[in-house]
Amino acid sequence: MAYQNLKLGVSPLTNTVFAGRVNKKGDMWLDKVNVTEQFLSCVLTYFEDKTENIISADGKPIAKITIERLDKQKE
Repeated sequence: MAYQNLKLGVSPLTNTVFAGRVNKKGDMWLDKVNVTEQFLSCVLTYFEDKTENIISADGKPIAKITIERLDKQKE
């Protein structure tokens, strides 16, 4: 799987995060792999020392994410 063709997506039915390739129209997976646990681990690492995070799109705040680690240790 070429990295430039790699896409991420979330299944609205299962809440599963997938990585894979989509067709040219971008509306159907050609192949995909479940990366939910790796994705969430990356999110925790990305936000590791911050408890509240503002997410922006096009320079405008669109969401606030609050993270509370339950194990109280970094991965």
